Amino acid sequence: MSNLENEDNNLVDDISVVEEKVEQESVVEVEAPVEEVKEDNSVITAEVAGEPAPVQVLGNVNGAIGATTVVPEPKQPVVKKEKKSAKKDTVAIHSTKNVTWPGVGKVYVGYNIVEKDESEKWLTRSHIRLATPQEVAKEFGK
Repeated sequence: MSNLENEDNNLVDDISVVEEKVEQESVVEVEAPVEEVKEDNSVITAEVAGEPAPVQVLGNVNGAIGATTVVPEPKQPVVKKEKKSAKKDTVAIHSTKNVTWPGVGKVYVGYNIVEKDESEKWLTRSHIRLATPQEVAKEFGK
């Protein structure tokens, strides 16, 4: 037991030696000069205008589906294309059957308006004939 007591006393002596060393060292307090902080209300702290904020979306997270953030791409302005005013010649035809012809188009029973080059192909069929403007006007009530 005397060994333990000696060791404990040594520990106590070591702690007191450390405390004395700390007390002996002078602590220098440094005071930083106080600067005045001016509030500048003209500074915008939000996100920069024009840059979209990240948006939370579902996506791939380490091979699994999870929530992730994505910065959306800026939207491009939509440019409207002007419609071409080149009207193709159209012809009225009358059909007695509903027919689909691959590469040519479709016609239904009654009067159909088709392009001139298509009408030449359709007129080769026995169930289709050329319709006059008076027939078409009468059919549509004009």
